[in-house]
Amino acid sequence: MIKILFFLSSHKIGLSNLLSEQALYYKQLQHLDFTFVAGENEQEEGLRKRLETRNISYKIIHGLDEHNNFLNLIKEFKIYVNSVKPDMVHVQTNWQLVIAIVTKIFVSKKYKIFYTIHGYRNNYKYKSIIALWLIQILLFIFTDAIFAASSMVFRKFSLVQKKLYILYLGVEEKFFIRSLPIAHEVESIKMIFPAQFREGKNQYALINTIDEYIRHTGDNSITLSLPGEGPLKDECMELCKNLNLENNIIFHGQVTRETIIQHYESCNVAIMPSNSETFGHAIAEPFVLGMCVISRNTGIAMDVIENTRNGFIFETDEELLNILINLNQNRSMIQNVANNAFAKRDIFKWTTLASQYQNFVLRTMSGEQH
Repeated sequence: MIKILFFLSSHKIGLSNLLSEQALYYKQLQHLDFTFVAGENEQEEGLRKRLETRNISYKIIHGLDEHNNFLNLIKEFKIYVNSVKPDMVHVQTNWQLVIAIVTKIFVSKKYKIFYTIHGYRNNYKYKSIIALWLIQILLFIFTDAIFAASSMVFRKFSLVQKKLYILYLGVEEKFFIRSLPIAHEVESIKMIFPAQFREGKNQYALINTIDEYIRHTGDNSITLSLPGEGPLKDECMELCKNLNLENNIIFHGQVTRETIIQHYESCNVAIMPSNSETFGHAIAEPFVLGMCVISRNTGIAMDVIENTRNGFIFETDEELLNILINLNQNRSMIQNVANNAFAKRDIFKWTTLASQYQNFVLRTMSGEQH
């Protein structure tokens, strides 16, 4: 039995939705023995309780998700490592990676370090170039294996490809409850893009495209739902006011995971306009629900979307405008594309991905090439 110490939290977030869901399925694996560690906060109220009801506990290290008190964090983590004696430590952030690297020097039983790539400032052109190479150098020297959530990330991290393994992130089981795709009577195009309002997410450009669409087609029934918060939200709301799109663009604010499913189900098209993504939950979640997904060629879009068959790919605002015009003229395409996406949704099941994770870990820990 391989003992794995697995981090469940992210910087300034604490226990996260994604990682807590991951823990529920990884804990069920037969050949891997997991212990977990996280900071004291939780991304959404109830996550800690959910894990407790499933008999999953984790060590809380106070201040883990803040970039300060480094020596104290090393001290606490060293005590915990010495108590559980893991064969492997799986980290989620660069901060956790540094903690694992330094702690490894001071413990008697050495462990392998696995790392999942969640981001690298990929929505900022110049910062992403610098961050990409700095992270790769760190990973090349100190890690034993690395998980990439998409083939796009695999290609970008060229320096460490011999350590890389593509493993998609899963979608929560509540998204799989439906036995049929969302049935859409497409009287109008109702789009949704849940995301933070920040640089690189491109809500501002998307709103301008909606304005162009209305002026080109005369179809004022189109709507766009934008759940989320962030520093650029006020700017986007002001743009809607100036373009007289206040009835077309809906700002929901921050919503719970249950509520986001309701918002998806009230729409018929999911849009992903971001410059870059390491994975793209705004692609995977509506894909699983059985929706028509329109995405830039980023994250997992290139892995799962067959253009015009089970989704649409665009690069420029003009290409997006043409897709929307085409859907306006051929409304039945929305349901057809959604049906084809739904048929492929099991690739995002956590049970499937957990099994892939276990097989990879067993091979790697035994010294097999991957």
